Amino acid sequence: MYLMYVDESGDTGREPGSSPAFVLAGLIAPSGKWTEIEQAMIDLRRELGAQYGLKASDELRGSMIMRKGPGDAARRVALIEAALKGIASLKSVRVILTAVRKKNLPPETDVFRAGWSAQLGHFDGFLARSGGRGRDAGVQGFVVADRTQSAQLDKLVRALRRERPVTETYGWFRRKTRIHNKPLKHVIELPQHQDSRRSLLIQAADLCAYAVFQKERPSMAVKANKGDDRFLKALEPIVIKGPGVNADGVFIVENV
Repeated sequence: MYLMYVDESGDTGREPGSSPAFVLAGLIAPSGKWTEIEQAMIDLRRELGAQYGLKASDELRGSMIMRKGPGDAARRVALIEAALKGIASLKSVRVILTAVRKKNLPPETDVFRAGWSAQLGHFDGFLARSGGRGRDAGVQGFVVADRTQSAQLDKLVRALRRERPVTETYGWFRRKTRIHNKPLKHVIELPQHQDSRRSLLIQAADLCAYAVFQKERPSMAVKANKGDDRFLKALEPIVIKGPGVNADGVFIVENV
């Protein structure tokens, strides 16, 4: 059994003033290692507090750190980079990253559905590959998400268990595409919706999502301190790569 802790960055809107991208990051942890990973996150949180002056009441959330964290912008960028390196050092942990770029999407595309369908599909594929071979290969996985649009996510998960259209390319001489139905098979139950203040692992997922968003649309302070490059490089050792993933390890959705 694997748990995937997911958080978002950006928004799902299409109106003027909305974010240019909607980002999802999923921190995957084997359930048998949960206690060990949780303790490692507690230790990391203490180390960051001692080194950078992060208050015990402060969440490990990228946007909050950049707005109200200790020191100047350079120190805050260094704190986030150190946190991401600490996450990347956790044994048995992997990360799935998804970014929906809205600019070239057809007007009818549902940004929320496009992003979550891709994220959950990649998690389902990870689970399928994690249980050996054969007809009954694969292991089960469970999603823990921040309390954002929980009813909408529950409804989507139910729908994706019946139908999840995926565009596939085939043929070695004349490449063709087709739409294939690949419903979720290994993601069980409905997601558990957790307040990020109560979960260091959701906070870790938030930091990963923030790293991707700052690559897509860096703030002036982050860009000035090269955080847009440093953040994702810190995560590189644990990012799951595969078809459709760019050089930074992010699955890009931009034309569906």
